[in-house]
Amino acid sequence: MLTRTFLIATLILTVALSNCADAQRVGSVESVGKMYKWKDKDGNVHYTDTIPPEAQDLAREALNKDGIAIEKVERAMTVEEKAARAAAEAKAAEEARLAEEAQKRDRVLLNSYASEDDLTRGYKQRMDLLAQSIEARKIEIGAREQSLSNLVAQAADLERSGKVVSDTLKQMIVSERNEIDRQKGFIKEKEAEKITAKKEYDRDLAVYRAVVARNKAAMEAAKAQ
Repeated sequence: MLTRTFLIATLILTVALSNCADAQRVGSVESVGKMYKWKDKDGNVHYTDTIPPEAQDLAREALNKDGIAIEKVERAMTVEEKAARAAAEAKAAEEARLAEEAQKRDRVLLNSYASEDDLTRGYKQRMDLLAQSIEARKIEIGAREQSLSNLVAQAADLERSGKVVSDTLKQMIVSERNEIDRQKGFIKEKEAEKITAKKEYDRDLAVYRAVVARNKAAMEAAKAQ
């Protein structure tokens, strides 16, 4: 019986001491008007009227004179955490930018073509213009190659007869060769442009169909409501 009474008394004393400690902390807060509550790296709670250097990067609360938290500060992030957050924000910004650009392209596509037939017609016109441009350059190359052949023959005749080939004739030969090379380079560019045009057409057609399908589904959903 005595043992039980002793245990009860001990428990009551422990609770009273704990309440007293809490009251002292709150009393300290009330006396200075504002204090800070923070935990150290070991999880121990501290109440101070200033933030010590070792707690500058730790989470903390500012308490008013009534012991009520009026401000909370999260712990400072590590270098790795800051880098990870910056990378995540950059990724999100880039994804948002790409999504906005895609939406703009969709709107431009829909505004540019009233139907798939219009889109296909525009592609064919582009390909026809490229083909015509290439054919015109081929004709010009043929004419210049003939001119070059004649100039080279003239130079050969002069050399066989022991005469000096003039600088003007030499320059004309060089000029024709350079122009032929330039025209051939132009044709290569246009052939590459044809490949690009085909890829863009396939992409635009797929996007156009997808956008039209989404708009149609949205309109049907709106009607159903």
